[in-house]
Amino acid sequence: MNQSVSAFDPQSFLDAQISEPTVKRPPIPAGDYTAVIGEIKARVWQGRKDPTMSGIAWDVPLAIEIPAAVQASLGVEFKDGILTKTDSIMIDTTPQGTIDNSVGKNGQLRRYRDACDMNKSGDVFSARKMQGIPVLVKIKHGEWNGEVIEEIAGVAKL
Repeated sequence: MNQSVSAFDPQSFLDAQISEPTVKRPPIPAGDYTAVIGEIKARVWQGRKDPTMSGIAWDVPLAIEIPAAVQASLGVEFKDGILTKTDSIMIDTTPQGTIDNSVGKNGQLRRYRDACDMNKSGDVFSARKMQGIPVLVKIKHGEWNGEVIEEIAGVAKL
């Protein structure tokens, strides 16, 4: 069996020298886009200001379809016409450590379940079941450190 060895050395990038500035991509216009939910990951978070606060979050990658006209107006070509952004669902839990399904809890999770048509009485739900589901994503603009950034403002059923 003949296996070719690549001459590419990722360590060489540590010494690579460039003289051009790295340029920020212009934000996509605020509005509604079609997206597909990717592989959801769970993580534990701890408060920065109050380290006694902690919880569980689900990070939801969204493969957002960027129309060709939008790409052309920005002067940017997205690989396969897709921009991936990650949304996070902060999970409210019970004292026993389960997902809190009481009235008024887990609003963001409810919106994702509604968008995926997985929020009906009797439906058996798990986060992994959302993977691959197309949804409508609302993009808004925020500001961080003096720059305009894209934010996921919400999800809805297509």
